[in-house]
Amino acid sequence: MYNGNGNGYKGGGYSNIGGFRIKPIYLYIAGIFAVLLVLYFVLNFFRAGAIMHFGAVAGVLLLIANIRELIGQSYGQRGSTALLNVMIGGGLLFAWLAQIVSIFLWIPAILFVGAATPLVWSRANVYNAYLGVARNAVGTVRRTLVK
Repeated sequence: MYNGNGNGYKGGGYSNIGGFRIKPIYLYIAGIFAVLLVLYFVLNFFRAGAIMHFGAVAGVLLLIANIRELIGQSYGQRGSTALLNVMIGGGLLFAWLAQIVSIFLWIPAILFVGAATPLVWSRANVYNAYLGVARNAVGTVRRTLVK
């Protein structure tokens, strides 16, 4: 095909991206899809409402305030309170994300709050049980991978 400047066929209007030849129409389609996806998330962000945004801020504050104590060398009642607050904060954040991203994020939100509920009544016993399960899981993974 003659392109007007004396040269022969030069690729037919393809764009090279990462060594791949892609037609411009596919780039336009991908761009339109990306704009629609961003628009979807922005509209859902504003639709979520002030109450859910307040809950997200409260969840972030709970996580920031307690994650250091939870990871550190805290035992007994203090550690169980930190775990309770981190689980509730995680539940609040997943509930907020469920309003913006996908309804399926309600599942981890409910699981976080459901796992935090027993900590309210019997903190020390449940905390020790959760630590035991976590230690067993880490030990199983370590034995599986280190063989």
